[in-house]
Amino acid sequence: MLTKKQKGANWVLVTVMIIMSLFFLFPVVWMIANSFKPDAAITADMNSMRAFIPPALDGNFFENYISIITNTSFLRYMGNTLLYAAILIVLGIVVNGLAGYALAKINFPFRERWLLVIMMLMIVPTETIITINFLFIAKMGLLNTVIGYILPMIVNPFNIFLFRQVFISLPDDVYEAAQLDFCNPVKYFFTMVLPMSKTVVATVSVFTFLGVWNDYLWPSLVFTSSNLLTAQIGLNSITANETTTMGQTLALITMVTIPVIIIYSLFSKQIVEGVVSTGSKEG
Repeated sequence: MLTKKQKGANWVLVTVMIIMSLFFLFPVVWMIANSFKPDAAITADMNSMRAFIPPALDGNFFENYISIITNTSFLRYMGNTLLYAAILIVLGIVVNGLAGYALAKINFPFRERWLLVIMMLMIVPTETIITINFLFIAKMGLLNTVIGYILPMIVNPFNIFLFRQVFISLPDDVYEAAQLDFCNPVKYFFTMVLPMSKTVVATVSVFTFLGVWNDYLWPSLVFTSSNLLTAQIGLNSITANETTTMGQTLALITMVTIPVIIIYSLFSKQIVEGVVSTGSKEG
């Protein structure tokens, strides 16, 4: 039972956190509110509290969004990004999960050294190896293809480490019982290991989605066809056009931002649990 002093301290802490969160939310609220306004209204409301209030609901309320949807290919770019993210989530869970399981449960030569290499790769910036990846994809003739974009992104050292840290705590008795039912290691991984590790699977899925959704550098190097572009490249190309208004730009940014907010809001608990659980395992 909390004392009155402890309850008071909790209320003060909650109040302070709410006030601080409002400061971080101000830019998002301003962006969403002004994405429904014409440029003249945005400029007129800039120095008042009306900048945080959307306009009255009328026939022109969604004009900026309708203009973006009908006059640009941004929906296609968003669809491309969702497709790439879905493919990478599935392949990433399978490939990185199997690698993490091998490092956690299978004895093979130099296992600890491989783990050390993977941990060292976690601190290598992506920009350091992106040139090598580009040359590799170019040599294979996979530039401007979906395979060329996805192939270097499947293996992720951080995701392997997350899986390994969770799998290492799984009881070996379950696998021994599965062997009695003639369950091979691959079948055991997909039917037993992954269902028992839903938290880390959700964590890796969210991290993969956010990585693909926010990526700009790699797809800008691989893709040249407008039919394959991602949301971030599409956002840059559309906003760079002189005919794009400020309201349309804010509508575009809102369309890119909202999916990230929704995904993180839905899976924030799993992300925290997954990261915390991986830090609490031994080995």
